[in-house]
Amino acid sequence: MILPHLSAVMNMVSAKPGLGALSIAIGVVAYSLYLWETAKKGGIQPHPLSWLLWGFVTAVAALAQWAKGAGPGYWVTAFTAIACFIIGTLTLTKHKLRFSLFDWVALVMGVLAVFLFALARNPTAAAVFATTADVLGYYSTVKKGWHYPHADSPICFALNSVKFIPAILALDAYSLATWLYPSTLVIINGGVAIMLFARRRRVPPDPIAHPERAG
Repeated sequence: MILPHLSAVMNMVSAKPGLGALSIAIGVVAYSLYLWETAKKGGIQPHPLSWLLWGFVTAVAALAQWAKGAGPGYWVTAFTAIACFIIGTLTLTKHKLRFSLFDWVALVMGVLAVFLFALARNPTAAAVFATTADVLGYYSTVKKGWHYPHADSPICFALNSVKFIPAILALDAYSLATWLYPSTLVIINGGVAIMLFARRRRVPPDPIAHPERAG
């Protein structure tokens, strides 16, 4: 009776790196599509402040996962941080920089997350603050997407929701510090994708719209 259970556990352990790699592969597809849609003429216009903030807090979340032994499950979080910094930097020229109250609150939460991880050495609290800051960082993107749904990519948000599912299964250790961030991103990215799909059915494309005004 013990051997079959042991075999199942060993198979699950060996599958975790594969699940981690699958998460990254989905992320590569999502961000490649996002960058292509951003670069093409008349393409989408991401909100750079959201993406730069996501890069900042996602890096903290990845460090918290690593500190708590997340294993292959944290690979895609680290990859996501890098991708967010790249997208945020490349899209800075497409928007006028405007900071909303939510941007400032999210920034403060992100700084607290860094403090809790680096100085207080509390990965769990850092993960909670980083996740909260990440969710607040969606405000500018959601507001822009509601008014200008054709200025962002629902498919990419959907893929960025799906990519965290195998990442959660790939975790070597399950604790608040390791599963909170990816679980939240499954929900929030999926929600943004649904919102954009729904609004695109109701709002016609407007070639002369200025999405940055909604930021």
